[in-house]
Amino acid sequence: MTTSISLSSPVVRGDVSSLAPHILAWVGDCVDLCTPKDVHIMDGSPQEDRELKTMLVKKGVLTPLPKYDNCFLARTDPRDVARTEGRTVLSTPKRKHSVPTPEGVQGQLGNWMDPTELGERIKTLFPGCMSGRTMYVIPFSMGPVGSKLSKIGIEITDSAYVAISMRVMTRVGTKVLTVLGEEVVGGKAHRGI
Repeated sequence: MTTSISLSSPVVRGDVSSLAPHILAWVGDCVDLCTPKDVHIMDGSPQEDRELKTMLVKKGVLTPLPKYDNCFLARTDPRDVARTEGRTVLSTPKRKHSVPTPEGVQGQLGNWMDPTELGERIKTLFPGCMSGRTMYVIPFSMGPVGSKLSKIGIEITDSAYVAISMRVMTRVGTKVLTVLGEEVVGGKAHRGI
């Protein structure tokens, strides 16, 4: 697949041409907004996983636990948003599709926001937020890749820890990009930043 769109930050791993045009356009918008020093498009390979974990061990983010292979201890900041679901925002056209709480009740599993409002908040809060850091582009499938029951999407993060954690929770890699390439803009693919 060829495309005329390129990214404003260098791609240090992965192949931009593997991204469908509608996904590449969205990733390009995220790069322009967040201004990372470089971009890593995850392929989901065991080698990539080893390299990221080795880097995180060197940085002191992960501590190897010697009793088992491929077992690590990660200590995260207690203020990390992932620890407090009440600070997580879900955005769908209708509130009832994301947060099953009655109007006026503060949910404990997440907060709902209208997509238009979320877009405006992102434009105010995110400019330059990844400056000096690597942006990880994570194609994921929650369930077997290609299954009608699976949820697929792209996650954007500047955390290598999140990138390796996505491999534990979902199927990550180039096979997902094939399925994402078949999805139309506004289709079943989920986007997260």
